[in-house]
Amino acid sequence: MREVTLRWTGDALAGTNLDELNEVVERLRIVGHLLVSAEGVRQLVLPTFKEGKGVDDLANVSFLTVEQRVNDRDSQALVVWNEHPVVRLASQTTNIHVVAPYEFRNGGITVTVRGLPQAVSTFVKMSKAILPPAEVKVTDLLEQNDPLLSALTQRQRQCFALAHQYGFYEEPKQITVQALAATMELARSTFQEHLTSAEQAILRWVGSTLEPLEDETNLS
Repeated sequence: MREVTLRWTGDALAGTNLDELNEVVERLRIVGHLLVSAEGVRQLVLPTFKEGKGVDDLANVSFLTVEQRVNDRDSQALVVWNEHPVVRLASQTTNIHVVAPYEFRNGGITVTVRGLPQAVSTFVKMSKAILPPAEVKVTDLLEQNDPLLSALTQRQRQCFALAHQYGFYEEPKQITVQALAATMELARSTFQEHLTSAEQAILRWVGSTLEPLEDETNLS
């Protein structure tokens, strides 16, 4: 398994059709992919609009179609159909997976792709031909036990990952506990219990990995 992270800066994307998107949003968080096809990708997104801009402006971006709002009460999440050439390239390349969430921010974007080495290499080469990234970082992934993940139950991992994915830990929060619980078809109190337990387990694990500084050993 190979992982590659491609980063396009605002300068690298200036003059491309992504300028259209940069005129509308401060950032666009792509939370997940709902449908992947050769024609495009249906994405769940969380936009932060620039002053005076809104959903109608996003709908006018040439490669995007705004299909629906997810929930007016709990967040600004939208379902969009994305036909950008790089997005379509990823959807047409077999044996790779685009890792969500990721963000378009300040005119630039960083995307991580995982898959078979040859497939990842092909995707990188084709990306460079269509829209050269400013930086490419390649990592070979090895199967190994993650001590942090082993500290969490499966349900705790699911709840914490979902909260992180949907921007619960952003400032301001992008989604409520109630909406997260509904996504997993859990009662709010049950979801909150799992999430709190996960946070506590993560804090205990982080604390156990830290070495005290010399000037902190004598606190009396």
